[in-house]
Amino acid sequence: MSQHQDPQETNKNAVTRINPERRTFIKTIALTGVAAVVTGVPLVSYVIAPSLKKGTGKWIDFGPVEDLEPGGMEMLSYEFMVKDGWLVLPQRGFVWAKTEAGGKLRVFSSTCTHLACNVIWREEEEVFVCPCHSGRFDASGVNIAGPPTKPLAVLEHKIEEGNIKVFLTV
Repeated sequence: MSQHQDPQETNKNAVTRINPERRTFIKTIALTGVAAVVTGVPLVSYVIAPSLKKGTGKWIDFGPVEDLEPGGMEMLSYEFMVKDGWLVLPQRGFVWAKTEAGGKLRVFSSTCTHLACNVIWREEEEVFVCPCHSGRFDASGVNIAGPPTKPLAVLEHKIEEGNIKVFLTV
């Protein structure tokens, strides 16, 4: 006796055999995707978040205001540690402090508004000079020559317990 199989029956058997494998594959892919999202989001945020943080401000103490020469321009330097991503690095720099009539104090950023070079105060000319591209600023921080198009930044400051404190972005 020869056994004759119906072609439709053969197709049903093939589909039955393939479907469980396809379902298993789709379930595996779906679970893998969910697992990737569940573990990936925290991992990516841990790795990328520190580089996306914006700088925060910090009050820096520059010492007694009485140490400043009345009517003069003084360079005040600072150094403190700052966390950059996962590294803790020293932040160094300086600001310019000008005492005016009546004890009024103005504190200027030392950063040129053109390409962020440090400006130097020239006492004999009474100007700030940027050595990079010959930018010049007057004693009030206003740009007077060269490529800078903006004045020097005047920094927020206060006098607390006789000491000058300047707010710097770190």
